[in-house]
Amino acid sequence: MDTSHNYGGEDEQLLFFKRAVEAARNGICITNPRMADNPIVYVNDAFLEFTGYKCEQVLGRNCRFLQRDDRDQFALESIREALRLETSITTVLRNYRRDGSLFWNELTLSPVHDQSGRLINFVGVQNDISARKDAEKRVSEFYSVISHELRTPLTSINSALSVIADGSAGKTNAQVMRMVEIALENSERLVRLISDILDWKKIESGKFKLNKTYACPEAILDRLITSVQPLSNSARVQLLKEVQTNSEVYLDVDRTLQILTNLVDNAIKFSPADNIVTIRVELRNADTVRFSVVDKGPGIPKDQITKLFKVFQQLDSSDSRRTGGTGLGLSISRSLVELHGGQIGVESGIGKGSMFWFEIYSKFESEVN
Repeated sequence: MDTSHNYGGEDEQLLFFKRAVEAARNGICITNPRMADNPIVYVNDAFLEFTGYKCEQVLGRNCRFLQRDDRDQFALESIREALRLETSITTVLRNYRRDGSLFWNELTLSPVHDQSGRLINFVGVQNDISARKDAEKRVSEFYSVISHELRTPLTSINSALSVIADGSAGKTNAQVMRMVEIALENSERLVRLISDILDWKKIESGKFKLNKTYACPEAILDRLITSVQPLSNSARVQLLKEVQTNSEVYLDVDRTLQILTNLVDNAIKFSPADNIVTIRVELRNADTVRFSVVDKGPGIPKDQITKLFKVFQQLDSSDSRRTGGTGLGLSISRSLVELHGGQIGVESGIGKGSMFWFEIYSKFESEVN
């Protein structure tokens, strides 16, 4: 017979739970809403450790003393609403220790009802996430530096090199021009890297918004081919367009181009010279369009395919790898597809080339009117 939940009599069971609560690493606070001002009636040792108070300095007080004069917090209004409705809530608020130092409190507040459904207590479980908040602040500052201190001057450098490369700044001998082209190529690579990092940060933080509109799939492919043609010419790889639907699609055109550009760039990089990369768009069913990029490269082992769409993952991360990259492109592409409500995948095998595809679920013009 399973006795894992058999603690003996009621007194023994209460003692068991009391010891469990007291041993918890999370701060636990219990209040009594049946008394005036919902005072604290119990705290465990972790709560006292978090706050720096002694037990006698806490019992009988409302939890608001932990906010001191920092009462203008959105989280507090959410907590008051949860108390009023007798519902659970998890939120983050700024609390202050006895010595006045700030700590970020991730609080989960839950009501406790008796057998008749009457509210008898609120239980607050606290977690000090100050270290996590500090790390998030440093990361945010890092991205700000990338955005303002790196991207802006790099864009200026890129523009200056472009002017020299296209001859607008005057004639340049072949040796100097070759160095300019190398510098331009690498500056463009750095610009793409910075843009990828900033996009990834926006997506990760949930602040990335799509700008959807109706667009013709063939027009999207035409723009794509124009932008990647220099790379394909340099690699001696032919681009073949296959348009199997003319239905307008409701999507973010720029982000769809970003996804396709990443897939086509990869296909060109891994394709042998004098081969073809096929870019296809087709209607899968009444509300789904599929874009595909097919190459005749070396293919991908099955046990490596799961790595492809993970952040900072590359199939060959060695210093001698054939192509450069950060491992962000496919991860960003997956996220952009998912923001559209779609899915992305790959079909590949050693010696068989690869087909990267993504599907976007869309309402078509004919269905709206």
